[in-house]
Amino acid sequence: MPTYRTSTGKRYTTQQIDDKIRVAKAEVLKNQFEEYGYNFCEQCGNNGSGTRLDCAHDLSVKRCKEEGRSEVAWDIRNINVLCRTCHQEKDGLNIQSTRP
Repeated sequence: MPTYRTSTGKRYTTQQIDDKIRVAKAEVLKNQFEEYGYNFCEQCGNNGSGTRLDCAHDLSVKRCKEEGRSEVAWDIRNINVLCRTCHQEKDGLNIQSTRP
């Protein structure tokens, strides 16, 4: 099983990294909710009912692993709350619906 290095040389498996990311994403959502009383897209402000919110990385998990800085993947400063549309736009993904 491959492992990925941190900037200090410590190595983590994909599962360990994924677990740490899951905890960090929960913390980001919790912090936003505690500060504002609700969760919303940090880019467009959308918080409507039925809006899918994602936790998006500024520096991708793949790049963190490739650069030997895996710890950045679970750093809450590298994670933003975005609605699905803003997340897809940010990552340049195929967008099936457009925002009005």
